[in-house]
Amino acid sequence: MPAATLKSALKRVADVMRDKYDMSVAAAFHTKELNFRVAAGFTDAGIGLGTRSRLAQPDDLYVWGSTTKMFTAPAVLQLIERNIIALADPISQHIDPILLQLNGTRLVQHFGPAIHGVQIQHLLHMTSGIQDYDGEQFAKDQFANRTKAFGPIEIIGKYVDPSLEFPPGSKQNYCSTNYILLGLVLATHYNVTGSAWVWQSYPQQSVIPEALRAAFHDSKFALSQPCNEITPVHGFMESYSTAKLPKQDVWNVSCLGGWTAGNYVGSVGDVARFTYELYSRSQPLIVSAASQALLTNFTAPGMGGFKFYGMGTFNLAWSVGDADAYGHVGDTYGYQSQTTYFPSLDFALSVATNIETASQAQPADFTCLAFHELRAVLEGRPSPRCNFTVPHRFIGTCRCTSPEAVVV
Repeated sequence: MPAATLKSALKRVADVMRDKYDMSVAAAFHTKELNFRVAAGFTDAGIGLGTRSRLAQPDDLYVWGSTTKMFTAPAVLQLIERNIIALADPISQHIDPILLQLNGTRLVQHFGPAIHGVQIQHLLHMTSGIQDYDGEQFAKDQFANRTKAFGPIEIIGKYVDPSLEFPPGSKQNYCSTNYILLGLVLATHYNVTGSAWVWQSYPQQSVIPEALRAAFHDSKFALSQPCNEITPVHGFMESYSTAKLPKQDVWNVSCLGGWTAGNYVGSVGDVARFTYELYSRSQPLIVSAASQALLTNFTAPGMGGFKFYGMGTFNLAWSVGDADAYGHVGDTYGYQSQTTYFPSLDFALSVATNIETASQAQPADFTCLAFHELRAVLEGRPSPRCNFTVPHRFIGTCRCTSPEAVVV
């Protein structure tokens, strides 16, 4: 495998994206035989803000937001594999025990009797009907109290509408509250008998098998700290999708980010390796082959032929145009990212940026260009010219042109 050529190709893309979006960027490539990382830009500057004094490093820690769900879902599937919980279990069976200990309540007291129809699989697959917490009021309160770590009990009680948007299992709608509730499921079953009941005691790193854990030394799960106490990488927010907030550096905002829905902070190298170990079929190390199939089952009720979300996993084929691709994206205050596994070539590609734009285009734009550059090297052919466009926000189209054909 032409390692030096692959790394040079990835670095070229990083440099192009740095200049196109005015940001710092780090990216990693991982296969069973080879892995490397590159970086470009300044970690204390972006979108016209900052000082441009610290060069980005390949092992910098970035804030990954919703990519945390890619750690939470397999942790739940590990409990299923151990016959501790089941996909069809009502969530109240596994969440009420910790709620009773923390604040003396049950889920039904907030959501009403409809919550009894919500199962573990509905949370995992985004088909519960539960509404999202991450709206305008939460964003305003977070920025009015920048370092405050809003925990799951406060989020559910104060920011989640108690009515369900649709009957459980009838539709799919992406909602981070689902993965906060899955955190409470995990906290219930990881509670040590005789110890105090606290949601913070769930060891999120336990999803990584013990034999592999030492290799993930650049992986952290934030609990109480603002991001500037965890990473030197500033985050610059152009705008936020659910609230009208001014352009700013958000480095000093809490990094808890919805806990098990958004608190992972780590290097692109660690994320690329986790992505590879999670999805590669050659030797599954995180979950079983049966659980891998659940992660990547993108068929969902009410979606027609559109394949959007599995369990803790996005269908990301749209970001490269002509290959199967899946993994997760992250969109949080000041940081946007994407990590992708390509089953046809058995490699993972991860990219993190220190800016948040209204279109959320830059991680997928990077992935579009980088995938086609890397594939061309691996297949020994000239690099195509690629263009990524986003009509509105997030999901876009990757089109590439070669001297011989157009790749769509």
